[in-house]
Amino acid sequence: MPVLDQFTFECLSHGEEQTQRLGARLGILLPAHVVIALTGTLGSGKTQFARGIGMGWGALQPLRSPTFTLVQEHRRAKDGDVLYHIDLYRIENGAGLQSLGLDEILEDDHSACIIEWADRAPELIPPDAIIVRFEMTNESKRHLTFSAKTAETWRVLLAFRKSAFGV
Repeated sequence: MPVLDQFTFECLSHGEEQTQRLGARLGILLPAHVVIALTGTLGSGKTQFARGIGMGWGALQPLRSPTFTLVQEHRRAKDGDVLYHIDLYRIENGAGLQSLGLDEILEDDHSACIIEWADRAPELIPPDAIIVRFEMTNESKRHLTFSAKTAETWRVLLAFRKSAFGV
């Protein structure tokens, strides 16, 4: 697991189940009011990872791809907090973003937010987001790069790295 710079590390996932387990490890550690921005090509593992985050976070319902609904809201039983799962794949311009009400979602202090295809609206991603980039290396293997730009979100990623990899 090479360390690329001060706030970045990478790993390999060897299949959908492992990608989901990695997401679950991160989901357990998510503080309120965090945005996780997922980028990568179609089929690279973003939704599997998001599904795992939902499991670890404690969503009452399994996360599924919100490609057609664009925004899904998931509640957690223990405190009623909300996990928003947003998919920007079908968004082609800023006008489409305006109609989703994402400003209110991103300002909600009692929610966490996963944004798939975050690279389609970089202006939407806050500077303290956790960014996860997915690359397919073969049919089942995925290369994941985790990064943060602030010390606060980097601490979350360090805790995740220790939980998932022991380092």
